[in-house]
Amino acid sequence: MPADLKQKLDKLLTDGTFHSCRQLAKWLGDNGFEISYVAIYKYGQKFERKLEAVRMATEQARIVCEQSKDDDTQMQSALMRLVQTRLFEVLTAANEMGQGNANEEGATIAPVNITALARSVSGLVRAESEHRKWAERARAGVAEAEKKVDEARSKGLSKDAAEQIKAVLLEI
Repeated sequence: MPADLKQKLDKLLTDGTFHSCRQLAKWLGDNGFEISYVAIYKYGQKFERKLEAVRMATEQARIVCEQSKDDDTQMQSALMRLVQTRLFEVLTAANEMGQGNANEEGATIAPVNITALARSVSGLVRAESEHRKWAERARAGVAEAEKKVDEARSKGLSKDAAEQIKAVLLEI
């Protein structure tokens, strides 16, 4: 199918403009591409599953951003948990497929490269560990700087200046 026609089909499926696969098959035929309504139905089902996955990921990302606000540490941890959850779901699905237990929708998954998934998990764990260490060092640095501000305050730094410095440190 030509790319431009596929884009239009995807848009029609997304918009819900046509309400039956027969209508879509006729529309495609009118546009020079013959295909059965059964093939359209199968494509539409697969397309809808992908669209739903995108909607769910978008909603999850929105929730993570909303709950984390300006806390990058919390956001990164939440995003890593989401990725870990997805990896676990892939591994579980692969294990079920390997044992002959198909899911209720009969959907299939691509063959899973366990080595690549293990590398991904290892990378996530390493990234989370490094991020945690960085956050601890940052907190320690801020605490040390606050001590120095308090020492400067005891040596004559004004209360307002000390509060401004601490506010700047907390923004970092």
